[in-house]
Amino acid sequence: METTPKPSESAKSRSSPVKLIAIVVVILIVVGVAAYILTLPPSSTTAANILIKDDGACAPSATACLFSPASYNATVNGPAVVWKNVGGAPHTATSNSTANGSLPSFNSNTIGQNGGTYSFTFTTKGTYHYYCNIHLWMKGIIYAN
Repeated sequence: METTPKPSESAKSRSSPVKLIAIVVVILIVVGVAAYILTLPPSSTTAANILIKDDGACAPSATACLFSPASYNATVNGPAVVWKNVGGAPHTATSNSTANGSLPSFNSNTIGQNGGTYSFTFTTKGTYHYYCNIHLWMKGIIYAN
């Protein structure tokens, strides 16, 4: 009895190490990009509640050197109030401790021109008078409720 030889079974295909490495690399890239996005600092296009405007010179008689709006309603323990300097000169947002009495004070120090920001969260109800410590005629009011 003659037996016909069975065709040799083809070797089981194994996953190519190159394919496995490519999959691992893709996963690492996706995880890396996600981690990068999650750790980015807040956008520089921070929404501002108060714009600090000037004409570049900011002379005492300049009407273009101001806080806009001049008065703002803030929420106590709510989102921080953000001042954004859109002018060409440095400014500050400094509370007037004499006018504010026992209310907590704030001082931004120098807010850089062309986009610098400062934020403050109000924790006590009251009327806060503030000014620019560089240009003393620039004044504003925050009503914290």
